[in-house]
Amino acid sequence: MRLQKRGLVVLLCLLLAAVALFSAACGTKSETTTTSGGAPGGGSTTSSSSAGGGQEQPVLKVGALLSLDSIQGVEMKKWLELFAKLYNDNGGWKIGDATYKVQPMVYDVGVWDAAKTRSAVEKAVLQDKVQYLVCNWGDIPAETISVTEPNKVLWLGLDFTDDTVKPTLQYAIRAQGLFFAQGLFYYICQDYMAQGAKSVLVVCPDTQQGHVGAELVAATARTAGMEVLSPVFFSADTTDFSPIATKIASQKPDAVFFSYVAGASLINAIGALKDTGWKGLILPGELDGETLNNLVARVGKEYVEGMETGSYDPRTVEKDPQTVKYIETYQQLYGDWHSEGCFWVGPWFIFEDAVNATQSTDVDALVAYLKDSKKGVKTLTGYSQLFARPDLQNFKTVDSAPGHYIGVVRDGKFEYLETIACKDQYLSSIKVYGLKDVYQKYWDEYGYPQFPDQPSRFDFSDL
Repeated sequence: MRLQKRGLVVLLCLLLAAVALFSAACGTKSETTTTSGGAPGGGSTTSSSSAGGGQEQPVLKVGALLSLDSIQGVEMKKWLELFAKLYNDNGGWKIGDATYKVQPMVYDVGVWDAAKTRSAVEKAVLQDKVQYLVCNWGDIPAETISVTEPNKVLWLGLDFTDDTVKPTLQYAIRAQGLFFAQGLFYYICQDYMAQGAKSVLVVCPDTQQGHVGAELVAATARTAGMEVLSPVFFSADTTDFSPIATKIASQKPDAVFFSYVAGASLINAIGALKDTGWKGLILPGELDGETLNNLVARVGKEYVEGMETGSYDPRTVEKDPQTVKYIETYQQLYGDWHSEGCFWVGPWFIFEDAVNATQSTDVDALVAYLKDSKKGVKTLTGYSQLFARPDLQNFKTVDSAPGHYIGVVRDGKFEYLETIACKDQYLSSIKVYGLKDVYQKYWDEYGYPQFPDQPSRFDFSDL
């Protein structure tokens, strides 16, 4: 059962990425490689001529593999260029005895395209001699690490499978993933139970990912203490949701969770549910600003009041001066605000912390620090922290519990509600996957992890 649950979460996370990548396409095209200052070629710590023509300044190349046809990829590129600009405008990044000019090296990988991934990573590693790939979105990580590993290149990326957290890998750190991220569903289950909900029904498309999604969401809800009713599935081409809504309402659930339902389908499904006269709590799945506005127009503010789901916007949440400066600089440089890249650019901060802590650009020194991580790192959307994966016999800290928010609909608008603590991401995931015994043995030998100072709902005794 434990292995079955783990397999489900891996597949679900992989398919979650597919939904995000294909539903958020922005149509922006770019060349395969873009840089911000500095000359291409040479190593990751090459030199560039100073403005006065005197002593050359070393250049620190920081690579990223991004889908520049997706809003996430475009926004991540903006953030990496912003981080570099802030360093360079102040003379560079002081590391050890040298001060480096930071040069982002962005490579377009398309969307889960093996050939483009291979071409991009080979150009980065073999031609441009990039030694650090710190963010990715849209590549095929297994393809990427087949190039980075033998060439001793640090990979700090995003992956929804376990390909990059195997104990045999030396230079791969999954600095962004969803394995340790079950806190979102768990928190919402707890919130809805506190409002009186005892039963939940999951609604998904009648696809492989829909069935997997329904099973995992059900496992989380059941672990939280809710009664899980029979899921309802619908054909992906459904436009009339009246029969679906009737099936949902007939089971009289207290709460309805939509998984893999977005855009027009979500609006039509919730609209049909209201038409049946059903009232209860809703988790709306993929909810963006435009969808929320259209949903309110269809069912009214009262029907969507109190809906909770994930949020990635730090503007009204983060008050520390550095994050405020990042937000202000973003708006000065780019104008209109977009939050789609905020969460996914988290690996940059883990890289930055490792460099500053070691005062080194040496890949092996950075890897040694990262794989013995002792603390959380502040990102744009809260703290992220690296943990070991003893369930995979990997006792190094190679997998992340990411910073995340919950948002709530109030008066027809989406607002920040709460930050999910790293501690809760970690512990709730272990509980949902049924891995307490495996992790307890690890803690008994290696000690319990220390977490960032954040309000949390979970403790080890809750497992």
